Amino acid sequence: MDQLTKNLINRAVETLAQATGIEVVLRANVLKAKNANPDSLVRIDYDDMHYDFAIQAKARVTRATVAMEKAQPTLPGQNRILVTEYATPQMADLMKEIGLLFMDTAGNAYINKPPLYIFIKGNKRPENLKPAPIKRLFKPAGLKVVFALLNNPEMVDWPYRQIAAVTDVALGTVDWIFKDLKEMGFLLEMGGRKRKITNPLQLLKRWVEAYPEQLRPKLGLGRFKADDPDWWKDVDITGYNACWGGEVAAAKLTKQLKPEKVVIYAPEPPGKLIIEKKLRKTTAGDIEMLKPFWTFKHECDAQGIAPPLLVYADLMATGDDRNIETAEMIYDNYLAQPDR
Repeated sequence: MDQLTKNLINRAVETLAQATGIEVVLRANVLKAKNANPDSLVRIDYDDMHYDFAIQAKARVTRATVAMEKAQPTLPGQNRILVTEYATPQMADLMKEIGLLFMDTAGNAYINKPPLYIFIKGNKRPENLKPAPIKRLFKPAGLKVVFALLNNPEMVDWPYRQIAAVTDVALGTVDWIFKDLKEMGFLLEMGGRKRKITNPLQLLKRWVEAYPEQLRPKLGLGRFKADDPDWWKDVDITGYNACWGGEVAAAKLTKQLKPEKVVIYAPEPPGKLIIEKKLRKTTAGDIEMLKPFWTFKHECDAQGIAPPLLVYADLMATGDDRNIETAEMIYDNYLAQPDR
């Protein structure tokens, strides 16, 4: 654990103790197991009872971060708590809604272990606390390249010029993206121009956290609404030079979800589809059209479905409990292969 993470945890623990008057103490020993590796442990003493929590520290939290933390495995009998720099009132409400315990450095917190109950929101970000900087790797250009690498592991050995052409980013950009990958422990150079992505599942999760805030907002083509909520069921989306994302794609992949919102990836709004299904453009529409940012073929192309990693990211970005459950199925079936 690096010093910044230690400082984050210490400050959050101290602030919670000051805000509540409850004894909150960090513990030195951290029990770890496969797929459950907390950053630290904290003990809370209340009303002659002791509560132990495994801490997962995240400097910044998004809806996708919250969803993935909710889905993380835990050791038997272990309670998890997310520690972050700052949780907005909206984010605090979301974490409470899905049952994710948290505390931040401003004194906001949600801990529900009866008879211990704490819910504090609305404390402002400390004046001396600046938002954690975003690594270049997780800004739009970097996200495009990382997405291509995660979907095509063999691409890591390609010449930079070829990667730049496929991902539609500048050649110089590819160079610094690979430097960032190496510096952050996601790339191993093995000599003879051979490279290997290391910690790919961790890189995947970092991509999913960043995508909704950094890249997705730049892809918007508009929102639409249909009178018939089931309008999409008889549509062969491949006939419109488009593919399904989000909940519809997840429903087709898992057969386990009843979509409430529709995401379509297309180079431009498919006019023929809009006319045939009488879709009306509106800012409040539950049909969202986005521009694709990838050009490679993948396993779900023929079905008219976006790459499973993108479908997973779309679901996690909602922070919706039912979508989180379905996203876990997609992760297990399509993303957590041994070669990753």
